[in-house]
Amino acid sequence: MTNRYFLNSTARANVATGLFTGDEYAQVATFYDNHPQITPTPLRSLSALADKLGIGALLVKDETARGDLPAFKITGVAFTVDRLWAAGQINSDSVLVAATAGNHGRALARVARERSLHAKIYVPCDASPARVEAIRNEGAEIIVSSGNYDFAVKQAADEAQANGGVIVSDTAWPGYEQIPRWIKAGYSRVMIEAAQAWETKPDVVLVQGGVGGLVCAALSWLCWRYGNERPYFIACEPSGSDCLQAAARAEHPVTLDNPPPTLMECLRCGEASSIALPIISAAADAFVAIDDEWCARAMRTLARPTDDDPPIVAGASGACGLASLLAILQDETLRALREASGLNADSRVLVIVTEGATDPALYARVMNGSANC
Repeated sequence: MTNRYFLNSTARANVATGLFTGDEYAQVATFYDNHPQITPTPLRSLSALADKLGIGALLVKDETARGDLPAFKITGVAFTVDRLWAAGQINSDSVLVAATAGNHGRALARVARERSLHAKIYVPCDASPARVEAIRNEGAEIIVSSGNYDFAVKQAADEAQANGGVIVSDTAWPGYEQIPRWIKAGYSRVMIEAAQAWETKPDVVLVQGGVGGLVCAALSWLCWRYGNERPYFIACEPSGSDCLQAAARAEHPVTLDNPPPTLMECLRCGEASSIALPIISAAADAFVAIDDEWCARAMRTLARPTDDDPPIVAGASGACGLASLLAILQDETLRALREASGLNADSRVLVIVTEGATDPALYARVMNGSANC
């Protein structure tokens, strides 16, 4: 595998407004106003690393401890389950069903437990045991799929329909769109909090992909808030799991068969969310796919800062945005992307660390240099 990129020459051709309406953002705001115990995560300034990289500023939205969960996913799940409950689509007898590589399922299990509901979580056959155990500890029923993440998504949906469960998926497909839309709207909270904390909007934003939920949420909010004055936006994916980039290149949805193993296992997805992809393909300025080596470098860089930068214990998927920035700045095969983005000594850059180190054994191997690929 090698790093590769795609420049979307039409991203600024029309003023993009994103997926959501002002009313939907107001619903998200109302939910958080009514739940003041859900406090914002920090926006950290890594000024020493910015100096080392030769950029003006590096802002990191640190989602490694969203409450007492290690990822941003609950921003979408909590909002969505609240909407389902208010609409009468779930009640105390409901079974909430999802497929996950880890963080979405754990968030759903947590919210289900808090509401005394049953959660049934499907995991890929090769899911991290540590991630699976964390979901089980939230009280969820675990079903190990016979296939990868994409297969687990289909299996969970089919069995939920057959057995009367309520599928709460963060990816959408034709005929199943409202719940994923709520989840993505909830994810916008990450960007709203970041904007409340920054003094000046960033020039470049890098967000990791997967099925495209957070990319869509972040990009939609930036389009809604800034229109064509929005920051240059780069969607970041692991090499071999770059379904967003593949679809942008092809100008239609693309399914990647059996994406290869990667440190960034929560981003190992072969098919994009059907409601996210049109927004991403239309408005993302660029796409980059990176090798695991860059991810490992980013994790070590965050954990072992220089000068007064705070340490951040990031999981592999969580470090993808920073890893992509490192690759763009340092890999000469990505020079055209670096130049197109306008990255220079004055650039203010935002990345999101979407998860903490949820697999301690893997994290330890990365830190000692024995898990680069």
